[in-house]
Amino acid sequence: MKLFYLGLMAIAVILVLISISMNKVEGFDYEGRKADQRKFLKENDKYWDSRLFPQVVKGVDKESKFVELSKDKTKLNNVSPTATTVTREIGEKIEKCKLINLTGNCEEIDANECGYCWDTDKIVYGDKNGPIADVCSKKNWIPPGPKTGYYCQKKKEQEICKKMKDCGDSTGEKAICGWCPLTASGMPKKAGPNGGFVPKYDDDKCDWKGKLELGHEAVPDKTVTFLGWSPNKGGFPPRRGPVNSKGVMTPAPRPYGAPLDRGEGDCDRDEDCGPGMKCGHDGRGPDGKPGIPGLKYSNGGKVLPNSGYKDYCYDPKLTKEPPFDGDLIQPADCKRFEQMFPCVGPNMLTGPHSDACLQSLWTKSGCTGTLTKRVSDQNDYKNWNSHSYGTVKNNMTESIRKVALVGTDYSKSSPAYQKCYGKDVDPCEDRFKPRPKECAQKIYNSTGCLSAGKLNPVNTDSWPDGYVGAGWKRGQEGDWSVNRYKSEIYNYQRQMQAALRNPKNDFDRTIYTSMLCNGKMPDIPWDKPCWRDFNIIMRTIPGVTENPSNLNLSFKAAPSNFKSLLTVGGRGWWKNESTWVGSYEIPKSKYDNKYFPFWNFIREGRNYWNNNWDLFKSKMLKVPSVKAGSPAVNSKWMGWGNSRWLKRPKGYGDCDNDSDCGPGLKCAQNPVRLAGVVDAGAIFPNRWGAGRDFCYDPNDQAFNGNSDVLGFLDGSPFDNIVQTTTSSSTANSKGYFYKVGTKRYLTKQSFMNENFPYWLFIRTASVN
Repeated sequence: MKLFYLGLMAIAVILVLISISMNKVEGFDYEGRKADQRKFLKENDKYWDSRLFPQVVKGVDKESKFVELSKDKTKLNNVSPTATTVTREIGEKIEKCKLINLTGNCEEIDANECGYCWDTDKIVYGDKNGPIADVCSKKNWIPPGPKTGYYCQKKKEQEICKKMKDCGDSTGEKAICGWCPLTASGMPKKAGPNGGFVPKYDDDKCDWKGKLELGHEAVPDKTVTFLGWSPNKGGFPPRRGPVNSKGVMTPAPRPYGAPLDRGEGDCDRDEDCGPGMKCGHDGRGPDGKPGIPGLKYSNGGKVLPNSGYKDYCYDPKLTKEPPFDGDLIQPADCKRFEQMFPCVGPNMLTGPHSDACLQSLWTKSGCTGTLTKRVSDQNDYKNWNSHSYGTVKNNMTESIRKVALVGTDYSKSSPAYQKCYGKDVDPCEDRFKPRPKECAQKIYNSTGCLSAGKLNPVNTDSWPDGYVGAGWKRGQEGDWSVNRYKSEIYNYQRQMQAALRNPKNDFDRTIYTSMLCNGKMPDIPWDKPCWRDFNIIMRTIPGVTENPSNLNLSFKAAPSNFKSLLTVGGRGWWKNESTWVGSYEIPKSKYDNKYFPFWNFIREGRNYWNNNWDLFKSKMLKVPSVKAGSPAVNSKWMGWGNSRWLKRPKGYGDCDNDSDCGPGLKCAQNPVRLAGVVDAGAIFPNRWGAGRDFCYDPNDQAFNGNSDVLGFLDGSPFDNIVQTTTSSSTANSKGYFYKVGTKRYLTKQSFMNENFPYWLFIRTASVN
């Protein structure tokens, strides 16, 4: 029968173990497994307590009871099989420890030979080997001794503080706690040596100040080095090197006369330290306050007053103590701490970081605005949230703000500037090499030139072409200063405006400058001759013929200046549409293009005949109705008192009245000079003139002394080619006939007018 009951007990134990095993979590759930272990130990503790001392163990199920068969073998009796094995004295100690455990008063442990089990959080009686009536793992058993109460109290207080949910959750039993921002957890607190609160127990670490990357860079505390009162590196004479106009010091040669580095002493004044550093006198830092920030002794202690009057150099920019006493934050300071140090927390050295943290770092980097509005690239956030907050700030400062302000690559500086300051950087800053297109575009737009202009920097990749050369491209990209580049564009713009006011002066230039600045062809200032008239005009030029096979106008035998009027290859400009065909031929299809440069051919034709007036006259004089004008003659004196019947010719003297002169001539009384007469010394032989009179042609006077004229009889085939006027000045300025009597005269001046149709005269002469 005993074996039966023992078997039942074994089965029960196995079932309990299986149940525990089924409720365990696989993987690396350390805390869950530890909790299961503690529960199991407590249950076994109660079980064995009931075996040994059923009278003091409450809440134990019936399976912990033992029975035996009566002597007459008729019934089962309940028994306490080990009760007789434990002395009354041990039982009393066990009972006392259990009562202390109920009160939770750890201060009573040391005086009552109690131990403490970390596993079960129980105060129980035991010895160095473990509890007498309980179960506890050996490594977590604290035997009776002078430190048992301390560890018990530490455990209970730490467990209480672990219940803190946030910085302000320290009321009730949690009033013993302070908030550690580094771990985002509560810790038992005690008063700190310099005010505030610090962790009560050594194994609670909350050195968030040491983790801070203060100022603009990560600056760990530096161990001080005292170099002596007058070391070779320091002391006197003064240790400063030369300072330039910008205030930048060049340190004196090391080791003698070199300024002291951070943490080095002794210094007497700020000038004894390196650039930007100050001298901390006798353990006093900024404004004479105790403690030199960023410095420590070799044992790790802070440099504080009473340092033996030893003075050390420190960096005021990179070292600034947080304005909080102690390491643990109290409820009243929670909000202020969060505002000042939003990055302090469990993830401060690894990420990810809160939005408040990233915004704080963004502001400290020197950039402006709201980070989430300025930066939308998720790659930036991915990078920031995978690094320490100090690395994040350095990235914002170096890779964004610094690149924005001093970067020389515009393609990188521009987006960085937009991120950091929310506006565009001036692309024309001298730091950008080569000059970015954006700068060139800005300057171009400011000149008033249009977007279609060939000088528009948007066309840079297509240069050089027929309009813009390689030199201009190099100048735009940096060979020229910003001012010169701007001046060059303005120069073309002014040329265009001047050309448009007088396009006939050089219409090719007008087209060129207009295309450079406005990107459009200007209106042609002449009426374009039809193809037939163009043929007639051009065929007055020697060597210009009409090809009978294709009716093209051939300039093969024409003067060379005509051959240069059209291109012979593509150059990417407006004349490219008007290239020669074949052997310097122009077909009607080419001529019909709107901007075929007919004006250049007309100009060259005009220039040819303007230089060949005599040739033109010879062609005209072949027509019977055309006579030569009155040529100039030399003056001749025939003496006084010539017979009246002798009619004097033009330029002869003496005469007394018009009847003394030949037909159509008049007598000029005592003239100084005469139109159509070249003075050979007869007209004015002395200062008085001696009253000499000469015959002259009044028509010569009407031509303003221009006797090189052609006379056209009234009714000639030329009468209606050009208009006729009785004003010589109008005739000369308009290219008209000048009518005197029954004759029409054509002066050389009138002939050279740009509107004079010389080709019609030549054509008319050829058929008459």
